Amino acid sequence: MKKNKITIELHSLLKDIIQNLWVVILCAVIGSLGFYLVTHASYKPMYTSTATLSVLNSGSVTATYSTYSISTEKANVLVNVFTEPTIKDAAAEYLGVDSFEGTVSAKVFEQTNFIELKVTADHPEKAYRLLNAVIKSHHKVSGKIFRNAGVTVIGMPTVPSGPSNYISNSNRNLVVMACATLSLALVIAFSLMRNTIKKESDFEEKIESKLLGTIAHEDKKMSLSDIRQKKKKGLLIHSNAYISLRFTENFHKIAAKLEHKKNRSDKKVFAITSVAENEGKSTCAANIAVSLADRGNKVVILDLDFKKPALYKIFSEEATENGELSDLLRKKVSYESFGFRQFKRTSLRLAINTKADPQYRDLIENGSISALIERLRAEYDFVIIDTAPLSIDSSVTDIINIADEAILIIRTDTVTVPALNDAISTISKISSNLAGCILNDVHMNRLPFSFTGNDESSRYGGYGYGRYSHYGHYGKYPAPKYELEPAAEVTDGTAANASESMNGEA
Repeated sequence: MKKNKITIELHSLLKDIIQNLWVVILCAVIGSLGFYLVTHASYKPMYTSTATLSVLNSGSVTATYSTYSISTEKANVLVNVFTEPTIKDAAAEYLGVDSFEGTVSAKVFEQTNFIELKVTADHPEKAYRLLNAVIKSHHKVSGKIFRNAGVTVIGMPTVPSGPSNYISNSNRNLVVMACATLSLALVIAFSLMRNTIKKESDFEEKIESKLLGTIAHEDKKMSLSDIRQKKKKGLLIHSNAYISLRFTENFHKIAAKLEHKKNRSDKKVFAITSVAENEGKSTCAANIAVSLADRGNKVVILDLDFKKPALYKIFSEEATENGELSDLLRKKVSYESFGFRQFKRTSLRLAINTKADPQYRDLIENGSISALIERLRAEYDFVIIDTAPLSIDSSVTDIINIADEAILIIRTDTVTVPALNDAISTISKISSNLAGCILNDVHMNRLPFSFTGNDESSRYGGYGYGRYSHYGHYGKYPAPKYELEPAAEVTDGTAANASESMNGEA
C-alpha cells in the first residue's frame, strides 16, 4: 500500500471554499443569533441617575488657592464616604424603606472639587429617588468627618431615559467573526484531508497502478450565438473550435501508447470504465477513438453502457432506423444491415444506443456481446468500448473480461483513494488486463516560473515553459483544421441534457 499524505491543490481548495461558502455564512448568522439569544436571555436593564456636587469650606467667601486646595482634598475623601454602606442605610432610613435597592458610585473630576455621584437601580424612577435620598441624607455621615465642609448640588439629578447597561455591538461582531473564521478553517481542513487524487504527484504516491496519461482541464467555451441559443456542446476534439491544442494533444499521446501496445502484443480491444459517474469516462472514450482514427486507424466505438448511454449525445447523433446497438445484439437487425454511424469523414464508426436497455444482462450471458466484439476485432484496427461505471453496474467486469485490456478513468478530486485502489484490485483479480489509468480534469499549475503541469512524464509541465506557459502571451494555438463536415449541435429541447458536465459524463 502506497502512503497517503495531505495534498494542497489550489483549485480544489478554492472550489471547496466557494461551494461551502454558504456554510461559513450560515455559521456567522448562527453566531449572531446565538449571541443575541444568550445576551438577551440573561439581560436585565439597569438605569443610572446622575448628579454633580461641589465641595467648599463652610463660610468661605473668597476662593483662594488654599481654600480651593482644601476643598479638592475634601472632595476626594467624600468620594469614599459616598460609597460606604452607612450612606445607603441613611438613605433607606430617609425613604422609610428596609434596604437600599441600588448601587452608589462617585468620582472626582480630575484636579477639581466637583464630584459626580451616580445611583443605579432596576427602574429609572427608583434610581432617581435613591439618588435624591443619598444627597439629602449624606450629611449624617459626612458631617461627622468634616464640620466645615459644604456640599452644593450644581447638577440636579434627573430620571434616566434609558438603560445604562446597553449591549455592545462590538462584542456581537467579534462572535460573528469568530464563528465565520472557525467554519472556514474547518472547510479548509476537510478539503486538505479529503483522500482523493488532486494532481499527478498524488497518483504516483497513492494509486497502485500505472498512469497511462493525463487530460488537462478544459473550459467549455462557447460563442455568443451558442450562449444565446442555449446550445449544448460536448468536449470532443476537432468538433469544437474552442477546444485547446493542449487538450487535443493529451489524447494523441494516449492514442500513440495504445498503438504501441497493438504493435507489440496485438491488443486492440480496450474497455473504458470508471469507478463513479461524472468522471469523464464517455468523453475520454470518444476522444481516444477520434484520436486513433486521426492517426489513420480503422476504429469502431461501442456504447455498452446500457443503463445510461452517452455517446450519442457526445457525437450529436439521433435515433435512426436499424441504428440501435441493442437491436443488433438481440439479432433484430442483421450485422450487414446495421447502421454503423460514420464520424464525419474519418475512419471512425459508431455503434451506439440512444436509449437505455434494462434487459441487457442476457446479452452478456448468451455471448452476443462477445461474438460481436470478436467479429469487430477481425475487421477493425481498434475496438473501443464505453462501459458503465464499476460502482453502478457489476456486469462491467464481465465486459472487461472480454476486452484485451481495460482503462480506468480517474477524475481529480472525485473518488476516494481506497475506492480507486479497490477497483484496480478488482480488475486485476478478474482479468489481470488493466492497461493503466487516465487522470482526467487535471488543472495546470498557475504559479509563476512553474515547470510542473499536467504531463505524466513530469518533464515539460504540460506545455508550461516558465512565463511562456500556455504558449506565452500568444495564447492557445487554434485547433488544427481538417476537411471535416461540421458537427451537428445539440440544442435546447429534446436534447437539452445532451452535453456532459465539464470534463464529466453527460
